[in-house]
Amino acid sequence: MTRILHLSMLYPPHIMGGAERSVALLAEAQVAAGHAVAASCISPTGWKEEERNGVRVWRMPHETDFWPEEWPQHHVLARGVRRFKQQFNHRIEAHFGRVIDAFRPDVVHTHSLLDVSTRVWLAARARGLPVVHTLRDFDLACGTAAMFRDGQRCRRRCLECRGFTFMKARHHRAVDAVVGVGAGILRSHLELGYFGHVAEQLRRVIWNPAVVEGIGADYVKPSLAGQPLTFGYLGRINVEKGVGTLLDACARLPVGDWRLLVAGKEASEADSLRPRAAGLPVEFLGFVPPREFFDRIDVLVVPSLWAEPLPRTILEAYAAGVPVIGADSGGIPDLIGAHNREWLYPPGDAAALAQAMLRVWARGRDALPRREAFASVLQDTTPRKVARRYLELYDEVRAHRAAHGRRSPVARAAAGASA
Repeated sequence: MTRILHLSMLYPPHIMGGAERSVALLAEAQVAAGHAVAASCISPTGWKEEERNGVRVWRMPHETDFWPEEWPQHHVLARGVRRFKQQFNHRIEAHFGRVIDAFRPDVVHTHSLLDVSTRVWLAARARGLPVVHTLRDFDLACGTAAMFRDGQRCRRRCLECRGFTFMKARHHRAVDAVVGVGAGILRSHLELGYFGHVAEQLRRVIWNPAVVEGIGADYVKPSLAGQPLTFGYLGRINVEKGVGTLLDACARLPVGDWRLLVAGKEASEADSLRPRAAGLPVEFLGFVPPREFFDRIDVLVVPSLWAEPLPRTILEAYAAGVPVIGADSGGIPDLIGAHNREWLYPPGDAAALAQAMLRVWARGRDALPRREAFASVLQDTTPRKVARRYLELYDEVRAHRAAHGRRSPVARAAAGASA
C-alpha cells in the first residue's frame, strides 16, 4: 500500500474547472485500488478536515490578499501585487508542511498550483519526500496560466510573466517526476527550460481520467431524427476558447438544416460574443449538465485558440458517442488522432472550420462515427487505468531515489525497524 498526498488549488465540491474533477477521480480510483489517499487544497474559509469518498481532505487557508473568485472586483494593480506576492507565500508552505506531518505520505503529487505557491514543493523536499507534478496549465511559466495574450498564443515568455513566475522557475527543481496531461504541454515546459533536471524516464504523458455522470457502458444516445444537424460548444465562452472563430465559421455556412447550441458561462456582459451570432441558427443555453447537452447534439466543436492541454469535453463527448471537430492546438490532436486529420483544422481559421463543419453536414447524421470509434481513447482514460499508470510512476520515482541514496523518512523508518 502506498500513502499518496495530492495537492491542487481546489478539490470538490468546490469546482472552477476540470482540474479538480480530474484530481478527485484519480484520488478515488487510488483508494479503490487499496491505497491510503489524502488531498489538500486552499479554501476561502480557513482550515477544515473531512473525508470524501474515502479520500481524507485538508482544506487550508489560502493566505493571499483575496480569494481567486474575487479577482474581477479588484483593480489591475492589486491583482498584479497579489500575483507577484504569491510566489513568496511562506504561510502556505507551513500549512502544507502541517498536512504532510499529519498524513505522513510516501509521495506528494501536485497538480494545478495556479493560486498555490510552489513553496509547497520545498515543504515536501525538506521532509525528504518525492514530488510528482502534473502539468495541467501554464501557471509555472505564465502570469495568466494560458500563454495567451491579445488574442494570440505566446511563443515565448514576456518580461511581465518572467517577473510573476521567477521563483517558480527556481522551485521546479524540487520536482522528481513530471507528467503532462498532453504531449504538447510537457514539450512546451521542457522547451521553456523547466524540468530538464528530471530523468527522461520520469517524464510522462498521462491523459486525464474522465467520467460523465449518467453515461455508463449501457448508455444509448437518444435519437435526433427529424431535427437539424446540431453542432455544439461546451465550456467557457471567451476569445481564447475560440468561440469567436466558431461563430465566424457559422456565418460562412449556407442557410440550411443545421444549428449550433452553445452551453457555458460568458466571460462578462461587456465581452459578450452574442452579437456575432445575430441572424444565425445559434442558441446560447447557459449552464447545461454534460449528459443533457450531449443528448441534444450530433457533433461537438472544440475551437480553442490557446494551447489547451487536454480538453475533458472531448473525453466526455466520446463517452457519449459524440464525434469532435477540434483546433489543431495543444492536446486536442492527441485525442482526435493524427489519422483523423479532416476532424482537425488550424486554430483561428474560421474558413477551415467552416469547411470541416460543411463536410460533416453534407454527409449527414447517419455517416457520423459511433461510440465504438472512440473505444481506445475511452479505455486509456478510465479512472482505474489512469490510477494504475500513476502508481507505476510513483514506484519508479521511489526506486530512482533509493538508487541515488534519497529515501523518505517513512521509508527510512521502515528500513530501520526491519534491521
